[in-house]
Amino acid sequence: MTSTVVIPRESMVSLYIPPSYIGKKVEVVFTLIDEDTPKPAVKLSEMFRGVFSKEDTESFVEHTKKMREEWNVT
Repeated sequence: MTSTVVIPRESMVSLYIPPSYIGKKVEVVFTLIDEDTPKPAVKLSEMFRGVFSKEDTESFVEHTKKMREEWNVT
């Protein structure tokens, strides 16, 4: 699959078709990307779910707590 985002400068757009696609059914879809619509924020916990082991996560949480305690010491 090939996908790209373009900003047309005129009503005609040329497409490069890979040689392996020649003679086959190809779907071409134009979708307007609404730049004014904010994308929903993704929590870091959602982004990294399943990436770190439980032990790594616990270690990181403890390390973070210690660092924050150091900030509060004056």
